[in-house]
Amino acid sequence: MDPICHIEVIKDGNDFVIRVRLQNGVLREYRNPVLEDVLTEMINDVQEELAE
Repeated sequence: MDPICHIEVIKDGNDFVIRVRLQNGVLREYRNPVLEDVLTEMINDVQEELAE
C-alpha cells in the first residue's frame, strides 16, 4: 500500500495550519483559527484532487 498524501497539522499563534503534500508533489496549505473548519476545507480539497 502506497501513501497518497502527507498531512502536517501545526498550531501557529491562533491559527491551525495544515500542510498537505500529495503524491504528485502538489503542496497545499490551509489556515484557520477553528480546527474543524480548516479540516473540512482540507478534506474537501483533497477529495476533489484525488477524484480527478
